[in-house]
Amino acid sequence: MTAGRPCTELDATGFWDRFGRVEHERLEFKASANNLREVIPAMAMNRGGLVVLGVTDTRHITGCPLDQRTLDAIMRRAQDCGVEVGIELLAVDGRQLTVVSVPEVTDRIVTTSDGRVLRRVGSDNVPLRGEELARFFRRRDRVVPRILRKLARPLWIREPA
Repeated sequence: MTAGRPCTELDATGFWDRFGRVEHERLEFKASANNLREVIPAMAMNRGGLVVLGVTDTRHITGCPLDQRTLDAIMRRAQDCGVEVGIELLAVDGRQLTVVSVPEVTDRIVTTSDGRVLRRVGSDNVPLRGEELARFFRRRDRVVPRILRKLARPLWIREPA
């Protein structure tokens, strides 16, 4: 346990098997918690994802333990955009990593602290502008009511085949 939280132990092979080495819409590697301002809202506006802290861009596992500074940085960035994140601790070959779990947010628009709307495209956080932003909102307006209708149905009623 670290900071009162359970810590999953993996060797490097197990870590890379679990996460893979390629960043994408749902996975981001960061050396530290210093640059989360864009990735949390971008993932929340997509399908959610994981930010693994303690891995460099060259895929070197350096570690990023969950100390007070790291926790404060994570929670500050999550609070800035109003997203409730989860935190998981990993130990990989003796180095502590912090994994931030970002949920998909579908009931509202998530912006950066400076008001930008971002989404993940590959491993990039891309701003939505103009017609692309309008299309995104129209698509979301069609999807959310369908999800809510499904959730509102009693579970014991089966749909006809």
